[in-house]
Amino acid sequence: MSGLARSLRDADEVCTAVFDHAFAPSQNPWRHLGALAFLCLVLVVTSGIIGYALYDTSVTGAYQSGLRLQNDPMLLGRLLRGLHRYGADTCLLLTVLHLLREGLRGHYAGVRWFSWLTGVPLLWLMWTAGLTGLWLLWDARALFSITATAEWLQALPIGAELLARNFLTPAALNDRFFSLVMFIHIGVPLLLLAAVWVHVQRVSGVRIWPPKALVWSTLAMLSLLSLVFPAVSLGAADFAHVPQQVPLDWFYLFFHPLVDTFSAATIWWAGAGLMLALAALPLLPLLPSHHGTVRAAARVDLAHCNGCTRCVADCPFGAVSMVARTDGKRYRVQAAVNPDLCAACGICVGACPSSTPFRRIEDLVSGIEMPATPIAHLRQELQNKMAALSGASKIVVFGCRQAGNCAPLADAATAVMELECAAMLPPAFLEYALRMGAAGAVVAGCREADCEFRLGDQWVQQRIDGAREPYLRTSVPRERIALSWSGRDMLEVAATIAALRSRVSAVDGMAPHP
Repeated sequence: MSGLARSLRDADEVCTAVFDHAFAPSQNPWRHLGALAFLCLVLVVTSGIIGYALYDTSVTGAYQSGLRLQNDPMLLGRLLRGLHRYGADTCLLLTVLHLLREGLRGHYAGVRWFSWLTGVPLLWLMWTAGLTGLWLLWDARALFSITATAEWLQALPIGAELLARNFLTPAALNDRFFSLVMFIHIGVPLLLLAAVWVHVQRVSGVRIWPPKALVWSTLAMLSLLSLVFPAVSLGAADFAHVPQQVPLDWFYLFFHPLVDTFSAATIWWAGAGLMLALAALPLLPLLPSHHGTVRAAARVDLAHCNGCTRCVADCPFGAVSMVARTDGKRYRVQAAVNPDLCAACGICVGACPSSTPFRRIEDLVSGIEMPATPIAHLRQELQNKMAALSGASKIVVFGCRQAGNCAPLADAATAVMELECAAMLPPAFLEYALRMGAAGAVVAGCREADCEFRLGDQWVQQRIDGAREPYLRTSVPRERIALSWSGRDMLEVAATIAALRSRVSAVDGMAPHP
């Protein structure tokens, strides 16, 4: 299973790299699928509110409401209707892609189980909202869809025949039907917004909105699509005339051909089975990372915790909180870790001010530690590997296990230190490595804006830039530090090492290591 997980993760890496060649890494839409879907959801809700004010919920007025927008000479109605329609299609597509990508990356287990489990029902809510929106147009496509849906529902014991008898006949159809559909069409998106809020509750520093460039480009693309290829109604719904062919919106009406090809019961069983399979994924045994094992949660050492709150601010999953002091020390609060929320990424260790290797104590202990990799072990490992290096231009590489295996890059003049996340590295370790004789240091991690633990690359960059505590001291020469957000591309990491070695060799007036 772990081999399959690695293959799926590699497939995502390939796809991400392809988009990176077309976009700046931080603007790569493949990294912002969830945020882009939320943007489209907000666009759909906003345009829907305006459209509701212009909609006539009556048998005679429903179809004309769509035509008025479609034929608006100022094109504003066409734009509004297109943004609502294409925004809904795009939202569903992006949500499915977001689900697929999170599944490829294994983001359904461990601390992410809650987000995964609360994300699966969003598909049903979104699909229901879009389906009922198409019915409100009350054209030939709407009549076909609602009739086919009623037939599909007859496979369930929920009274679909009663629905068809009370509403879907010329004699029974009245304004109550459109009021009912409008109630569902408005209520479900509001429920969807609330469900999205629940979906992100266990994520700290969540990126709700995509970068501004993606926001404006998405709005421009949907606006252009709305004007060039307007969303239009078919002929008015007519119970006496059944058209031979009906163009479908394949995002929301895809199930009608499936029901015709197979059967209503088969599609119900297939849909239920798919949803149950997705919901059951968190029950699978937690897969280890491709180099490591499942690690224990972070632990607080009260003897070295001063209640600074940095670990709370930097934790990507809200696993650390501040509670009242329990050891009687002069500090008011102390850090506490919820093991059920801890991803064992070690970012909190990199944030702790007591994680500096310059502390003059025999047994170096941090205020918050990763049991599998204590800070004292990291310092000792760095000392041992530095002592084993030879040559003039010694380089230390601090590599993220989630990104790739940097170990093969080690040689006589290059030491490799593996961390659970690049942000687990306290900035003082970079200065410590330089003071121990390293000519330069490289921090290698996941691709930019795509950290396995969400915020690692961002925190590393801010710490080195002096924008986030603990920051790298200004006295440390930045020309001797290099960052490589290369993911699993070890050739790119090797190129970064070579470039840094040439740079520091030129500064030191030495011949670079071959």
